[in-house]
Amino acid sequence: MNQIISQFQLFFAQQVNQLIYTIINFKPLKGLISEEWYARSDIKKTLGILCLIWNGLKDILWKSLYFLLAVFVPCAILQSNIGWSDHTMASMMVWIFLILNCFMGSFTNSHIITNGDEQDYLLLNLMRIDAKSYYLTGILWEYGKAAVCWMIAFFLILNHAFPGHMGIFVWVILCYICCRPIGEAVSMLLCEHYDKIPYQDKGKEVQGSYYLYNFLMVVVAYGLYPVLYLVQGQKMVWNPLFDAGGFSMGLQGILLVILLIAAVVSVRYLRAYPKYLQVARMLCSYQRVMEHQKEVDNVQSLDGQLKDTLDEDVVTERIFQDKSGYEYLHAIFFERHKKIVARPSRIKAWIVEGLFGVTAVAVIVSRFMASAAQFQEMSDGVWSTVNMLLAILVFIMYCSSSGEKLTQAMFFHCDASLLKYGYYRTPEAIISSFRIRLRYMIRTECPFIAVFCAGVFINLMLLGRFRNILQIIAILFCIVMLSVFFSVLFLCMYYIFQPFTEAGNTTSVGYKICTIGIYLVAYSCLQIHTPPTYFAAIILGVTVVTLVAALLLVWKLAPKTFRLK
Repeated sequence: MNQIISQFQLFFAQQVNQLIYTIINFKPLKGLISEEWYARSDIKKTLGILCLIWNGLKDILWKSLYFLLAVFVPCAILQSNIGWSDHTMASMMVWIFLILNCFMGSFTNSHIITNGDEQDYLLLNLMRIDAKSYYLTGILWEYGKAAVCWMIAFFLILNHAFPGHMGIFVWVILCYICCRPIGEAVSMLLCEHYDKIPYQDKGKEVQGSYYLYNFLMVVVAYGLYPVLYLVQGQKMVWNPLFDAGGFSMGLQGILLVILLIAAVVSVRYLRAYPKYLQVARMLCSYQRVMEHQKEVDNVQSLDGQLKDTLDEDVVTERIFQDKSGYEYLHAIFFERHKKIVARPSRIKAWIVEGLFGVTAVAVIVSRFMASAAQFQEMSDGVWSTVNMLLAILVFIMYCSSSGEKLTQAMFFHCDASLLKYGYYRTPEAIISSFRIRLRYMIRTECPFIAVFCAGVFINLMLLGRFRNILQIIAILFCIVMLSVFFSVLFLCMYYIFQPFTEAGNTTSVGYKICTIGIYLVAYSCLQIHTPPTYFAAIILGVTVVTLVAALLLVWKLAPKTFRLK
């Protein structure tokens, strides 16, 4: 209990101090609140209670959002296409949650065997808390809190959507509670076997197994149940295991007993494990905790040991000619880090080129092998699919955008060093750098845009969709606008908020809110079904208005907010 209290005290002390710092430096309140708040125990206790309430609500909110996006929405899409009942949909949700959170998450997300943070270092090394008690009480608290939050999230969502089916979800939570200690025990065994952190090691053997296991679990979670349902219908042999009608003492009870026995064995193993001190020294040593900071320091310096292939004579003639000032500086940056900033766009272009090339060959072969009526039927089917998938294009372009990664590269490889100098923080320097990077990011996306548009146009023309030329132009227009939109938007957000710190953290609340909002908007477009022309008009309006507003905010706010944190 003392370990839990110590963790709480340190955690809330850090959170409260950060909150006070944010309030004091909040511009509308600047000067109205003194730094005496740091010494006021009554204020800090009140803020600590508010932080505790907020953390609880945040966990419930995130779990509810995860369940909606990862479980509920895919099941709703399958229900609309397959036409199964609400009863079967609830059973499918049980299946997905069991696979993703119990059988995948428990074995790939360990609470003990992971890179230690500053809090672990302070408690284990400086405050000399017993490592065994610290880790065991930590997993008890984390998994107990997670189980309670999941129960509340299930009650809020499922009790309204599927009344009377809460029993099966209580069973899933019990399976979740049993699987977590099993996953921790497996992680401890792997750590001792490889003498490294499982799944974070760069070795091919461990990392390859990690990706393969996750891929198989995702395929099983989303693919196996619908396939077997279509093949066997309502007569699936193992369907009673996930019967949403309630809890039964059949297969459900058998699986729960098996997991409970394995959980008891795992708990006994974790309690008897004798090497927690060695694990703590490996995971939470000063060297390991500061390793990330050293990596950041190494990449921040432009004079660091960069693995580039610059040939001064060739490069001078090729890209540096007629450049000076910040144009010259950014030319050096983009050339040195072309593997980071330019390669993603080329890889995307190669993938799209290969996919559309194979599709074009298949269309040409079908044109000669099939009859005219069969080919026309295929062409009509493809066109109807394109119309249905047009809204998905927003999410595809969001996922394929490399704007966020490029801004991170700009900060850690360039701005983190240069922002320490006054000349780089002047409004002229900030706006000049923004313009140069804006042009570069748009130019970098051009190969991908060109290949994507050419592939769509050529394949649709091969299918004989000449009469739909206006809709095709609308689709191509959406591809161009969305690709530019996501790249430019992340750059604007970077200059407006500058969310990164030298330690590699993202501290800006506004940046996090905008990032989450962009994801939610892109994901929600999966549910939109409108004609291509109307959808293109919507894309035009939203992207143009948003980009104009973002550019104006950059010109107004970036000289004040683009600072080193």
